[in-house]
Amino acid sequence: MGGTSRRHAALRATRTVALAVALACAPALPVSAQQILPPDFFSRIPTEVAGRLSLEADVMVFDQRSDAVIAEGNVGIRYAGFRVTADRAIYYQRSGRVELVGNVAFIDPLGHEYIAERVELEDGFRRGFLEALTVAQPDGTWLSAAETSFDQGVERIYIDGTYAPCGSCVDENGNTIGWKVRAARVVTDEQERVVYFEQPSLELLGVSVLHLPWLTMPMDEDVEFPVASFDNRYGIGLHLPLFNYRISGGTLLLMPSLYSRQGFMLGAQWRQTVGDLTYTVAGSGIYQLDPGAYNGLANRPFRGHLQTTGKFTPTVEWTMGWSYTVATDPSYLRDYRIERRIIRNEVYATHLNETTFADVRFQQFVPQTVPGNGESAASHQARFDNAVERQALTHPNARVEHVQDLGDDNDRFEFSARLLGLTRLQDHQSRIFGGQRYVHGYEGQSAHLMLQGAWTNQYIVPGGLEVSPYLGLRGDAAGYDGSSALASAPAAQTLLSATPIAALDVRYPLAVRATGATTIIAPIVQLVYRDGPPVPGITNNDSQNVDLDTANIFSFNRFSGADRQETGLRANVGVTLDTSFDDGGWLSASIGQSHHLAGPNGYATADGSTGGVGTSLESASSYIVAGLEAGFGELFSGGGRLQVDPATGAIPAANMRATIAHEGYAVSGTYAWADVNPALGITQERHDVGADVTIPIADYWRVRFGTSYDLVANQLLTTKGALEYDDRYLAFGVGTRLGGPVSNWGNDFRVEFSLRLRAAGNREVVGLGYSWDN
Repeated sequence: MGGTSRRHAALRATRTVALAVALACAPALPVSAQQILPPDFFSRIPTEVAGRLSLEADVMVFDQRSDAVIAEGNVGIRYAGFRVTADRAIYYQRSGRVELVGNVAFIDPLGHEYIAERVELEDGFRRGFLEALTVAQPDGTWLSAAETSFDQGVERIYIDGTYAPCGSCVDENGNTIGWKVRAARVVTDEQERVVYFEQPSLELLGVSVLHLPWLTMPMDEDVEFPVASFDNRYGIGLHLPLFNYRISGGTLLLMPSLYSRQGFMLGAQWRQTVGDLTYTVAGSGIYQLDPGAYNGLANRPFRGHLQTTGKFTPTVEWTMGWSYTVATDPSYLRDYRIERRIIRNEVYATHLNETTFADVRFQQFVPQTVPGNGESAASHQARFDNAVERQALTHPNARVEHVQDLGDDNDRFEFSARLLGLTRLQDHQSRIFGGQRYVHGYEGQSAHLMLQGAWTNQYIVPGGLEVSPYLGLRGDAAGYDGSSALASAPAAQTLLSATPIAALDVRYPLAVRATGATTIIAPIVQLVYRDGPPVPGITNNDSQNVDLDTANIFSFNRFSGADRQETGLRANVGVTLDTSFDDGGWLSASIGQSHHLAGPNGYATADGSTGGVGTSLESASSYIVAGLEAGFGELFSGGGRLQVDPATGAIPAANMRATIAHEGYAVSGTYAWADVNPALGITQERHDVGADVTIPIADYWRVRFGTSYDLVANQLLTTKGALEYDDRYLAFGVGTRLGGPVSNWGNDFRVEFSLRLRAAGNREVVGLGYSWDN
């Protein structure tokens, strides 16, 4: 900061050292009830008293010219029954002097008051003041130290420091809670948003559990702590992300790992911020002592990976970045538990403000294939190549959403665009479902541009009727090169289309007041018309998920992407009900059905994928869907949804859940039903129930039990139990999960452990989870 800068803060701390004080006083004000501070005043304070010394102030000021930290405005110090107030407290960093200035008043436990205009703290009291210096940040985090220095308000150094996101880490009942990190030296860099610890020790519930040489804690990111693991192929593993070095404006993190069967792995990460650009380069490598423990391409001496990511924020509204990962073999990241998901290599740019969202990405998806038992390197290579070729390369995957309010009469213009270009080297087919193999994507190159603009408004007709018209126009341009040899694949073609859209939403909310409750009932009728091709994208790559329920029954288009769209004239009819109880409870319910009235039904068009299949929307009238949700304070919450076939009265799917909780005790239950659906290859009913019980046993401690039961097979599915602790800042637990009936528990059991460290605002900075099976 240049000149004088201010930061709102409160200063508090814990002190257990003896107090021995020498001070000098300026002339006191001549008030009869007040006295000049006597020379032996501080000698009256017991020398061996452990307690809490706290310093409070309204504002903390850093004066760059004098290199001083100034706490001013209602400055207060409390210790062992003694109180001190002043207008300002000044800490001169170069000389180490501490002064209290302006209306200084000392009050002893008997109520005697001594005043002065200026007091310079020396010796024991000055050291106690510095030892007690704690910065309480606005989010409740405490940083305390024996000595503190400020570097132009950007970098702050705490000697013998303590970082405590839980503040004092003592609750109102005197219980020690949360976690702290104590270190020989703590450096907070406000520019890089990072906290650096030298020789830190981690305390959980006041008990030191881990000592490290280095630790870096990004203020906005997760933290890596040492972790242990086991795998029968690498043995016992110990991962140590400990060695952190700040070099030339960047941070180098060394992450060695030891594996009892495979040897030593070295991982490293370089992170640097240059202006608006933040980038990382990370990698790891291991020379396996026993490569034969792995199959396929993993059976090699050296294995490793290299990864780079970056983010550039030239303005508040724009973010650009990249991510790229390469590995020696397709299962390395999974085998050593570095990354389990599909690798996504991409370059992207994102724009976001109050009215517009835009995102464009070029993406490559690389599956991680695990070799089978005894699989050769050649076989694994061929299977990996096939898996990669089935994944599409996007060039680009772009979307834009914009909303513009046109005036005070609630007119609104909506614009959306989608551009998806794909290259796929091989057809991507599913397993056989019900005798049919569905296609997730066709071989070849395809491109699809969709543009849609619409106007909408809401009118309130006398009597309370709400009428919302919607007029839109959608344009599509798509092309496909016809490379696929599958019988269901479309031929090579280019498709240009325009789809006019007209919709009308009519609602008539009725308010009903009864004793203790207010209910609003709203009958709803929607008419939606589209005149265009049902598959405007030619090939369906992004619209294969359709699920009819109360969440989308009143929707103009239920397809998840742009490659498919509803067509023809469709009516959605139903009723919603919302009740608010005066005691804080609530109830929400809805029921509805969708009817295809005229024109081609977009859901009945086959494109080789599962889009629209088995949803009932392909019929003239869909299933009736209904839902109910309710809550009554903290005592009860629950709800359920179901589908009903009006032609047969059958229930294709239903689920319910309910929870009753009181003072930490909780009982919850679930019920799920799904009928067979031959179109999707579902040939067996799903019919199961579940129950969970939570019992508090002490402050923040609880035990949990749960089970689920398959009513069709008439056997247990899972049984679990756990002991857990959670005080908002620290959560951990250990439990077991058993599969199948009791007779199978010896063959299917799992032991699980979890640890969560959270900062203020419930931000998780450490999340560890382990699972060991038999």
